[in-house]
Amino acid sequence: MSDLKFLLAEGNTREINAQAIASGGRTGTMCFSEILQSIAPGCIIEIVNPADIDTGLPAGAELTGYDGFMMSGSALNVPLGGDDPRVTRQVDLAKAVFDAGVPFYGSCWGLQVAVAAAGGSVAASPLGCEMAVARKVVLSEQGRDHLLYDGKAGVFDAPAVHVDEVTALPSGATVLASNGFSRVQGATFRFARGEFWGVQYHPEFDLADMAVLVKRYTQRVVDQGFFATPADAEAHAERLKTLHEDPERKDLSWLLGLDADILDPTVRWREIVNWVEHAVKPRR
Repeated sequence: MSDLKFLLAEGNTREINAQAIASGGRTGTMCFSEILQSIAPGCIIEIVNPADIDTGLPAGAELTGYDGFMMSGSALNVPLGGDDPRVTRQVDLAKAVFDAGVPFYGSCWGLQVAVAAAGGSVAASPLGCEMAVARKVVLSEQGRDHLLYDGKAGVFDAPAVHVDEVTALPSGATVLASNGFSRVQGATFRFARGEFWGVQYHPEFDLADMAVLVKRYTQRVVDQGFFATPADAEAHAERLKTLHEDPERKDLSWLLGLDADILDPTVRWREIVNWVEHAVKPRR
C-alpha cells in the first residue's frame, strides 16, 4: 500500500466541469486520480480548484507536505488570461509549487501554466486545434535519454485537444518531444526550488474521453475541416466510444489508425508512471 500524497489541481471551474460531466465526460483530476490509484494503490489524493474564487489554496508550508503536484487540462486560455483571476490564481499556485520544491507534472494546460509561471510564453497555435489524436510525436535526442520517456517508443500517437501551445520555454528548459503540429509536445525545466515534467497531449485520456470531446466541439472540428459535416463528427465519436468498449475491434482500430499507443493504458500512461517512479518516489 502506498502512502504517497498527491495534490491535483483542476484547471476548469466547477461550472465547466459540471457541463463536461453532464455530457458524459470526466474531469482531468478524475482521470489523474484513477491512474494514480492504479499505479500507487492507497495513495492519498487531494484536489484543489484554483479556477474558482472560493477555493482556499494551500500555503507554501502546506505544499511541502505533498509528494507530487499535478495539473490537468482546461478550457481557459493562458494568452487571454493576463487579467483573468481564473487563470492568474493557477499561475500563482504553480509558482508556489515551484517555490516549495514539490515534483510538478502537467498535461496540456498544466504544461502551459507551468511555462507561464516560470517566465516562458504561450500563444494560440497558428494551425488551430489539435483534436483527438496528436500524431507522430517524436522524441528528441534529450527526450530519448530522459526518464519521463523511459520505455516509450521514439515515435508515438497520443490523445490530445488544444488550441494554444508553448511558444517560448523558460530559461534552461529542454524540449523532449515534438510533432508537426507543436514544437513543444514534451518538456522539462527547473525553476526556483522545483522541477517540472510535462506534455502538451493527454496521456490520462482514453477513447471514451476523446469521443466526448469530439461531440462537445463538433462545430469547431467541422469548421476546421476535421469532418465534412456534424453527422460525420458524431459518427467518428461513436466509433471511438465503440472501440473503447471493445479494444479488440481490429476493424475499427485499423479504420481509425489507432494502436497500442492509445489502446493500451500501460503504454498510454507511461509518462505519468515514469514521473511517479523517477521524480516523486526518489524525492520521498
